[in-house]
Amino acid sequence: MHSAAKLCSLFLLAFGLFLATQSGCGAPADEPLGPEEIRLKITGADSDEARDAIQTALEDISDLPGNHNTSMRWATGQPLTIKFGPVADPAKFAERVQFGKVDKIEDRTVFITYTQ
Repeated sequence: MHSAAKLCSLFLLAFGLFLATQSGCGAPADEPLGPEEIRLKITGADSDEARDAIQTALEDISDLPGNHNTSMRWATGQPLTIKFGPVADPAKFAERVQFGKVDKIEDRTVFITYTQ
């Protein structure tokens, strides 16, 4: 019984950490960017469905489709912030965005208004 309780505790801890990183509670999207990462600031993506659609769209537009890193952060009244890569050229990446309107690019941050 003791080992079952320990296993249950580990599962709950792992599940809690998973939820924290998926629910926008963590701040990895605001950490410094690596050399082939960009930051997306997306307004208008205020629902789970919108965030899911964006995440699905991102799977195909990294420099290595199907092989990318994504971390998201969001809060009510704030833009969805995504740290995403690999992307060598933010302007070329912006040309591939189909889930919204690219408003501007500042250094390695792409500002987008979600339109779908």
